[in-house]
Amino acid sequence: MEAAQDEDGLILYTGSGEAGERQLIERFQEETGLDGDLVRVVPNQLTERIISEHQANQLGADVIRIDGWDLIDQLVDAEVFRSYSDIPSDISIPDEAVHEDGLYFTTYNRPYLFAYNHEVADEELTSWEDLIEDGISSGDIGLTQVRAAGSSANLVHFQLDVLGEEWLSQLADTSPRIFDSASPLTDAMARGELVAGPVPSTVGMVAIEDGAPITLVAPEEGFPVNEYIVGLSEGGDSPNTAEVFLNWTLSDSGQLAALELGDYPINPELGAPDLGEGVDMPPLDDEGIYVVDPEEYQDLLEENAELWEELFGYTG
Repeated sequence: MEAAQDEDGLILYTGSGEAGERQLIERFQEETGLDGDLVRVVPNQLTERIISEHQANQLGADVIRIDGWDLIDQLVDAEVFRSYSDIPSDISIPDEAVHEDGLYFTTYNRPYLFAYNHEVADEELTSWEDLIEDGISSGDIGLTQVRAAGSSANLVHFQLDVLGEEWLSQLADTSPRIFDSASPLTDAMARGELVAGPVPSTVGMVAIEDGAPITLVAPEEGFPVNEYIVGLSEGGDSPNTAEVFLNWTLSDSGQLAALELGDYPINPELGAPDLGEGVDMPPLDDEGIYVVDPEEYQDLLEENAELWEELFGYTG
């Protein structure tokens, strides 16, 4: 902390939602007095940028937050992360949140739910099945394309495994609008241009806080959660501030801040997110919560993506 006070503040490169990340940075600043800022890019493009900057010895990040086990492997192979083992003894994190002996850490588990505009929907929606019912007209649904991020690939993995290919085919028959990120999808839903669509919990929560007339749904059939990881970068300009930020992120203070935004903390004792009236979020170990195995995710990534693109006629 003493050394960090002589630095200019950290830069966080993130593939997570910008509005939520800015709230976390603000909370970090309030609790530590240290400065921070962020660069937000969709994860697949962010990975390319990080590797390119790193290879040119011009990486602007002190800390990296991203999802997608394939993208994480690319960053590991490019030797972007620096290992960290000096987590204070009063910070308790589960062993499964520590990866490759501290090269990177799971920072929170983000639910991927769906939302709908309750001012334009004909009736209350409660399940994934509702998205393919007759009440949904052509073009009423928004989707994030499968290769945009690990979260979108993880969602498709869940949909194929739990809901089935036939369900996904029927969803494609609704002629949904395709987006590269969940934030513009949610904005379109808030304007009434869409009725419904899958969204990460934090993106939906931020929109609701901003007055959007949307309702989040924890579907009856279950939903996936996506692991976001955080790691310190090699060569950052504010290494001490970065370490304080990582400690804070893994501490109860940082985890509670993420919980308030709609994420499951890595410490289950801190509870489940409160997404508002009528949204009953189960504990993280509930059988309805889908956590994909990283190896299974990698094995089926390309196969699932190609099937999704074929069903939706998506060519980028």
